[in-house]
Amino acid sequence: MQWFARASASLRPMPAALLVAAVATVFSAAWLVIMSIGLRPPSMIGWTLTAPTAVLAAAYCWRVAGAAAHAAARRFWQLAATAVALIGVAAVLNFRDDLLHTADGVTPVTTTTVLVYMSGVVVMMWALLRLPGRTQLSLTERRRFLIDATIVVLTVGTLAWRYSFSQVQDWKDIGGSISVLAVILLAFVAVFTFIKLALVGVSVVDRGALHLLSGAVAAGAGLGALAPFMASHAQIDSAAICIPPVALGFILAARRQACSDPHAVPPPRRRRPFSYLPYVAVAGIDGMLLWAARGFDDANDTLLAVAAVALTALVVYRQITALTDNGRLLHRVDATVRQLQQAQEQLSHQASHDALTGLANRRLFERRMQEALDADRPASVVLIDLDDFKTVNDRLGHVIGDELLVTVAERLRGCVRPDDTVARLGGDEFAMLLPGMPAAAGLGVLDRLNAALSTPVRIAGHDLLVRCSTGIADVVPGLDTTEVLRRADLAMYAAKDAGKGQYATYDPELDERANYDAQLGAELRLAMDRGDFRLVFQPVVRLPDGVTVGAEALIRWHHPQRGVIPPDEFIPAAERTGLIVPLGAWVLDEACRTAAGWLHEQGATRSWMVSVNISARQLRESGFARRVAAALHTSGLPAARLMIEVTETAVFDSRAATESLNEIAALGVAIALDDFGTGHSSLGLLRNIPVSVLKVDKSFIDHITHSTAEATIATAMVSLANGLDLGVVAEGVESAAQARQLHLMGYRLSQGYHFARPMPAAEVGELLAAQSPESADSNLAA
Repeated sequence: MQWFARASASLRPMPAALLVAAVATVFSAAWLVIMSIGLRPPSMIGWTLTAPTAVLAAAYCWRVAGAAAHAAARRFWQLAATAVALIGVAAVLNFRDDLLHTADGVTPVTTTTVLVYMSGVVVMMWALLRLPGRTQLSLTERRRFLIDATIVVLTVGTLAWRYSFSQVQDWKDIGGSISVLAVILLAFVAVFTFIKLALVGVSVVDRGALHLLSGAVAAGAGLGALAPFMASHAQIDSAAICIPPVALGFILAARRQACSDPHAVPPPRRRRPFSYLPYVAVAGIDGMLLWAARGFDDANDTLLAVAAVALTALVVYRQITALTDNGRLLHRVDATVRQLQQAQEQLSHQASHDALTGLANRRLFERRMQEALDADRPASVVLIDLDDFKTVNDRLGHVIGDELLVTVAERLRGCVRPDDTVARLGGDEFAMLLPGMPAAAGLGVLDRLNAALSTPVRIAGHDLLVRCSTGIADVVPGLDTTEVLRRADLAMYAAKDAGKGQYATYDPELDERANYDAQLGAELRLAMDRGDFRLVFQPVVRLPDGVTVGAEALIRWHHPQRGVIPPDEFIPAAERTGLIVPLGAWVLDEACRTAAGWLHEQGATRSWMVSVNISARQLRESGFARRVAAALHTSGLPAARLMIEVTETAVFDSRAATESLNEIAALGVAIALDDFGTGHSSLGLLRNIPVSVLKVDKSFIDHITHSTAEATIATAMVSLANGLDLGVVAEGVESAAQARQLHLMGYRLSQGYHFARPMPAAEVGELLAAQSPESADSNLAA
């Protein structure tokens, strides 16, 4: 960093400067001791290191000023360098006066010398007063500060009068009065330094450097105050004694400034309940009074002085005790207020955040959505629904499900910017608000989201693959939050319809589809009440003779106005509206009733089965096996005549579905795995559920006559089924060539338009009746 390079450059000469200043300070102390014990070496020796030390301090301060990052700090150190340089010049002039004007042991200080001393002091005061403060004092604090400052000034003045000005008459002929004035001014500089520290709080100048300067100036003032007592020693000059330690303090302060980081945030100034400075001043005056009382001739005056000091001490003690108690009380009040604030913040956080994941909840999310709408800036909302999350809860339990939600929440946070909002709206539904990012730009976020969730989550020894269906919509000014969420919800369900792990953007056409679904859902309910639904049955035949061994029940909707509505149009609508459950129950009841009628008409000599397709949602319904048992009991159909067809997706990783199938199989009902090979194909699936029949999807049959790859797959499937002792049905057979090829591959059961299209129940009954009992000696599950 540039500031560090400048600071390092300024520190290179520091050891030499510090060494010279330290040696000069020790020499000054030794010189004072030598003079005090009566030795009389030449006075010029005492001035040897005084001026050089001041010059070194000035040069070092100036160099640190050049490295300062802030203009105010640079100006302060330039003025400090100027002040100490003026003191050095004054020391040279003082030395000249000592050499040229010493007569009879008396050293007068010329007016020029005193003016230069005073100039240095004034410059230092000006540098201190120009420091910018970071805290603003209230009127009460300013009033308190002025009172404290007045107390300190009066104390310093009184002490100066007692120990300096009272000696003026005795030594004013040797220039002492001017020196005393300079000493007093220096003392005031020390006072103003401390006052400025209190005012500034945290400033552009390092706080430690200011403390060192304060100590240096205070030391100079204290040593300078010895001037009246040095009047009897011509060889001792107060300036020669006090300048070296002052210069040493300036060098240490400048070094502290050079080593500090100008960009670091200084620690806050600790606030005290009261200041001890006025009480120290009072104690100083009381001490002086007690000292002076020793010389009183009248014992009553001495007693009065002692009593005054004692009363003052008691009042001060009482005041400090009261202030200390108030401080403790205020501390407790502050602690209580902080606890209340923390509790309020915690309650506020709990009211606006999800307890499990720590994400924003629906209330906070909608509030921020409203802020985005009011801001009239581009933004988008993303709705996220975890695919198959209920399967995780059913199979592994809610504890692992909760841990999965927490992990997903962390990954969602990692996909967005700090200003974006991620929320959990409930269950396994999440949302994102992307301010400043329209939906078209937000697709990149969805790509990152899918990539983040593609890594399996390991929880309690389980590797869970998480996928989500995601919808995104623009936050359009003029809409309300409900409408924006509705649009994102439509997009999310469009993504679900496209397949798991997909995302979609809102389009007005989705409104048309939603309206159509809503209208279709309403008509579905009416159709069920009116009895508009019919069942047709597609035969399942034996290869190669084409004997019918079963029939698959298929639903058709005969709409009064629209005519026949195909299943691929109304079944998805029934799934989305939840009507698939009552509709599926009707299909099951009607198929069992129809099959029971065939059985009643033909007797039990012929072997055949009726199969019914069951949706994933029906399988997850509590007590579905009991519903199957009720349909069999009501219709009188034997369980061995019924086969339930389910898809791989419906039962994959679903404990509830697996349990339902096991209960159904326990009734004696056969289970067929429909569309085998197109969903979550897994050998473990064949092991975990009680499958009796595999129905190979039409997509694997279409090209078996001219595609080696398709033929190989179809052959592998029938081999697998035979190896597991399962029945196998080839679906979607549309030509005689396909039927012959399937028979050669080992298929013995088939279904498709080549044999028969779906037909009414009566025609199936006639077809079964036309077959001789001997020809129909096998069924679907055989």
